Amino acid sequence: MRNELGKPVIGLSVGMLDFGNYAAVGHQRPVALAGGIPFVLAWLDGEGLGEALAACDGILLGGGRDIEPSRYGQEPHELLTVTDPQRDAFELELVGQALDRGLPLLGMCRGIQILNVALGGTLLQDVSLSPETAEHATDRGWKRWKEVERASLDDDPVVPDHPRHSISIEPGSHLHAALGVDEIEVDSFHHQALDRVAPDLTVVARAPDGVVEAVELGADPYVLAVQWELQEEWRVDRRFLAPFEQLVTAAARRRLETVH
Repeated sequence: MRNELGKPVIGLSVGMLDFGNYAAVGHQRPVALAGGIPFVLAWLDGEGLGEALAACDGILLGGGRDIEPSRYGQEPHELLTVTDPQRDAFELELVGQALDRGLPLLGMCRGIQILNVALGGTLLQDVSLSPETAEHATDRGWKRWKEVERASLDDDPVVPDHPRHSISIEPGSHLHAALGVDEIEVDSFHHQALDRVAPDLTVVARAPDGVVEAVELGADPYVLAVQWELQEEWRVDRRFLAPFEQLVTAAARRRLETVH
């Protein structure tokens, strides 16, 4: 059943196993600030997932554990960290159904990785496995992330120090339109990265060492996925609310089209 507020509903896929109470606010808050209604998706499949998506106007793919390497044709490396096979299965079907329905989609961290895998791409299981990216800023063990997570939960205006690096952004992309700059700094907690980019995706941002930092899927529907923890970056720089506003705007447009 549709909500009566007129706001677009954004279906969220978020990590439940490692985030505690953060799973109830971290990704939801920027969606709400951007004017959407955040709605955490249950791990349903088939018809159940389809019925849930019928209530959604857009999708957000949040961060979380590593993806099982078998999903992209590799054996696990010793640097692989914990995985979440149930979430892998759910999100791979979620991406397929969401794109088939033409739902706008925004991904971050694991979100860019599952989108790439769902569309036929592969991952670098650890940035240290490539000479070009061996020095890429990361947060092994998520020590810094836990400090940032706690500050976020406490709504502390001071974001703790954490790994960061610059990225370059392609003009003409959704990301460039959102941020309005060719270069900007982002957080860098991840230890994995995209390796072979799926054929349908276009790289629209990179780190100085070449790590893929953002991809898009054509112009319509709106599909943008980034490597950093976008849901926290707006607390450092308010400009990073703009991609959430793009998602909500695209979702509102689709909602009007489907209602009429």
